[in-house]
Parts: sequence; C-alpha cells; structure tokens
Amino acid sequence: MKIQHVFIITIIIAFVVSLLCVSFFPSIQDFMEYNTLWNGVRHSLNDLNASTIDSSHELANIDTNNILICIPYLQYNNSELDGLKTFVDNGGTLMLLDDYGYGNSVLQYFDLDCRFSGAPLLDPLFCYKNQWFPEVTDFAPSVDKGVKEIILNHATALTNTGKMETLAWSSSSSFLDQNGNESWNKGEPQGPLPVAARQKLGKGEIILVSDPSIVINSMLSRGDNSQFLKNLTGADITSGQILLDISHLVKKPMDITKTKLTQIKNILSQPYLVLAVILLLFILTSFYMSRIGGSIERKL
Repeated sequence: MKIQHVFIITIIIAFVVSLLCVSFFPSIQDFMEYNTLWNGVRHSLNDLNASTIDSSHELANIDTNNILICIPYLQYNNSELDGLKTFVDNGGTLMLLDDYGYGNSVLQYFDLDCRFSGAPLLDPLFCYKNQWFPEVTDFAPSVDKGVKEIILNHATALTNTGKMETLAWSSSSSFLDQNGNESWNKGEPQGPLPVAARQKLGKGEIILVSDPSIVINSMLSRGDNSQFLKNLTGADITSGQILLDISHLVKKPMDITKTKLTQIKNILSQPYLVLAVILLLFILTSFYMSRIGGSIERKL
C-alpha cells in the first residue's frame, strides 16, 4: 500500500474518532444545551419542552405566539435588536434573563426605563447556604400558582420598574452590594427589591428576570424554580413554542462543533438525502478501491 493511501486512511480515522469524541463528551460551558453538568440547561429544556436557536436572524421565521428566552452575555448589534423589537411588537414574548451581561442595551433599545442593577443581590437572613443564594418568597398572584419560594444564584435586582408589573420581590433583609464588600453600607439599596417584572409592548410583552442561573441544571430543582419558570412562560398552557436563544452566550469550540453536528444530523434525517449520501459514498469508495486494485495488478 502506498504511503499516500496510509496517510488518507489515517486522516479519515482521526476525523471519525474526533467526531465521535465531540458527540459523546458533554459540554462544560455555562448555559449550553449539551451540558448535562451542574451549569448546563439540558434539564430546563426538557422541563419546559423547549428547543434552541443559534441566531437572532431565525426570528424572522418564528411564529409570534412563541416565547423567546434570551441570556445576553454577548452584545447585540442594531440589526439583532431590531429583530427582537419586531418580534415583540408583532405579538411575541421576550423573556430576558440577565445579571451582569448586556440586558440593559436591549431595554434601552426598547425605550424602557427599567434596568438590571448589575450589583450583586445579597440576603444574609433569607438564603440558601449563604447570602449569595437569596430566597424569594413574595410573588404577584399571576405567577404564584404552586410557588412558595425560588432560590437565586449570584443574582442582581431590577431598578426603575415603576411602569412594569413586578412579579417577584426579594426579602426586606436583602440589599444590593454596590461597593463589593459583601456587607450592607449606608446608601446601598435595601429590600424588598424587584427580581422579576413584565410589561406589554406592542402586541407582545417582555419579561425580565434578574438571574439567568435559575435555568441551569443545578438550580432548576431548588425551591420552586421549575414551577416559577413554567408560570412565567405559560409552559403548562401555552400553544406556542418556547425557544432559548444561545447565539449570545459564550461558546467553546466543542459547543460550536456540537451545534453544527446537530444541524447536519437534522439535515441527514431526511430519507432521500440519506440515500443520496450513501450512494455517493459507495461510488467514491468503489472508485478508490478500483484504483488501488489497478495499481496492484500493474505491479504484479
């Protein structure tokens, strides 16, 4: 066998092994669909019967009775912001989960006064484990069905919610740690502080939650987080689809490759295309083997 044949076969084997590794090894990146560890969102997607989109441009093809969940850890450009605004104006529901990301740029583009504070929300009295995990027990009647408490994880709070319907408040012992010393100091806002709110916009609405960690695998089962999410999205009664936009999350190369592989699998799931690919592989393999056989015969 010629050296080039060995080289080609080695490359093919290495490529196949790499694809298998990417397919079977879980992602470890925050909020990733394929991450089954503590910081992924696989459990939330299953719990809400939700799926993902990887581009804001896909909004043009999404029905406006759907609910779009966004975690804005990367900046939006004006075209993307315009797509979100059009989606909401036409009847869609945008659920914006943020703490220290770029949620305020979305609110500013939507011409809303409310903002994500960006300062840590701490609660030394009503908390789970420690003050970085505030317990929230005060809810609006529209979202309190089956919900007694939710537990946040390194959250912030909402400010300037005057025109919005506040849906949940932190306790009176909570505060925003604006100077970062993990203790309350004079002048720092004290609870109760809004952590979830919504407002009608055009034909749709926007929902704000000041902690995206509420959807990760390790937090979904804490308190009544799962039911609270269902109440916010109407997952128990909605006829629309719930979508998580992962296009503004930080991804590792493995996450990008996994997404591409999934897209390829979806395309190849079409039977006629599968038949065409098999036929093409058969032709290429036959051609390659005939060339190898011809070269061996000439040597003999």
